Amino acid sequence: MPFTRTFMRAHLPWGDHTPLARAWIVTVIALVTAGAIIAPLRIVLGHEAPAGGSWLDAGLTILFAADIAFNAWDARRSGVPYGGLLLATDAAAALPLWLIGGAPWLLALRLLKLVRVAAIMTAWRQQHLHRWNTLRLVYFIYWLAIAVHWLATGWMALRGVTPGGNAGTLYLRSLYWCISTITTIGYGDITPANNAEMLYAMGAMIFGVGMYGYVIANIATIIANLQPARTRYLANMEKLGAFMRSRDIPPGLQRKIRDYYGYVWEHRLGYDETSIVQGLPPGLLVEVSLFLKRDIIQKVPFLRGAGEELIKEIALVMQPVVYTPGDLIFAAGDPGADMFFIGRGRCDVLGGDGHTVIATLRDGDFFGEIALLEHRGRSASVRAASYCDLYRLEKEDFDRVIARFPEFAAHIASKSAGRRGSAAGPRRTQPR
Repeated sequence: MPFTRTFMRAHLPWGDHTPLARAWIVTVIALVTAGAIIAPLRIVLGHEAPAGGSWLDAGLTILFAADIAFNAWDARRSGVPYGGLLLATDAAAALPLWLIGGAPWLLALRLLKLVRVAAIMTAWRQQHLHRWNTLRLVYFIYWLAIAVHWLATGWMALRGVTPGGNAGTLYLRSLYWCISTITTIGYGDITPANNAEMLYAMGAMIFGVGMYGYVIANIATIIANLQPARTRYLANMEKLGAFMRSRDIPPGLQRKIRDYYGYVWEHRLGYDETSIVQGLPPGLLVEVSLFLKRDIIQKVPFLRGAGEELIKEIALVMQPVVYTPGDLIFAAGDPGADMFFIGRGRCDVLGGDGHTVIATLRDGDFFGEIALLEHRGRSASVRAASYCDLYRLEKEDFDRVIARFPEFAAHIASKSAGRRGSAAGPRRTQPR
């Protein structure tokens, strides 16, 4: 298994950590980033390094050692072993360099901790797939900035820092040379003075070409995919427009079709609920179905008191449907084969003439429920007064579910008999 993947598995998902643990992870990233900036400067500057370096090394040693303890605790929680190469890398980065002394290049050991940053970034990107492209762009900028800084410090090392010279000015000039070289601007005001600098400059140019290749191949795609739903919606509308023009669809019908897709985009970002939900594993599918449909199921009189298992089975067979304004959902006298629950929108119940509105049903209401109990025609017509997101429960699915709950089936049969006995009473405005 690759090193970073093994390291990543040692970390629980971000949401499973306590706020204190999250703060610690962010602190480690900030410290490692600071070390990645400071360590190369101290290696290059040597005796010119700023005072207090020993205190900084001592602080990093203590914090990186504490991070080893945190990783061990995190590994026990997640059940993934923490040791071997992982522990060796962290331990090398936490060595007390201010006690060891020796060559400044030993500070490069601090940079081993960047492996942890890379692993955390990989974990975050896999745990936040809805922000995949945004995180990818942010990570690219992060690593590019570090690479540019390292190239600039390398140019500083080649140029050399004269005793008493201004290290800040030299770094600024080196950073200027690095950016102008890798961006292929290269004004020529700073040029290589020897073979070593020429070779280094050629390496920086090759890095710049590779960076441009990556940018051209990926960044445009990343930015385009920051809103994948909108990109797909626009592509679908383009195809739809070409289809309607090729088939000479009447302008009025074209407008209705475009309005429908506009509604789906505005309220669902162009996604089909069925295809998204059906792709979930069984456990999550049940949880999401109950969350979306439990309340409206329990409003149906003959389903009140139903057990959790029955509600779950009914929720799983309810199918989302969309009606546009003016659509006739069913007409009086039609055979009843399903009932409807209103998730969003308004539906008008029409009188016998098919035009007079005698009632308006809104979010959370239901209609057509008598079709599940009796083989009888519709008692009234129902028309969509706005765009309507409905859930449809077909009688065939309902009968199959109820058959698995004989006691509740008997309860529903008694309810149905009671409704037939009271049929001579005042007529309801809600259609059956």
